Amino acid sequence: MGSKLGLILSLSFIFFAFLFGSDLIMIQLQYTDLDALSSTISYKISKEREISESVLKMCEERNVTIKNLKPDFGTGYQEGDIFSYSLSKEYKPFVLGNEPFDITITRHTVISILN
Repeated sequence: MGSKLGLILSLSFIFFAFLFGSDLIMIQLQYTDLDALSSTISYKISKEREISESVLKMCEERNVTIKNLKPDFGTGYQEGDIFSYSLSKEYKPFVLGNEPFDITITRHTVISILN
């Protein structure tokens, strides 16, 4: 009887450990997806010197929010300037909490260095 009770209790512990591991793996997948997207976005921003409509559309298709960290005050970016932006995506965890949270990465690109 005791071994059956121990088996039942251990299965519940294993189940929650599995959900916790699933959360960690899903967070890493979201982060990796944002990192891969940031490489493409950095290239486009470097060429176009701004966050263009094609970049916004690409982010919208993947449910990613992009934010310029240094807003353009009308002077424009010159060759060699550093453009800072952040990408964020919402994640709804299984057991890490009740509220969804944002996974955010910040990246910098040099304008027109690839031309």
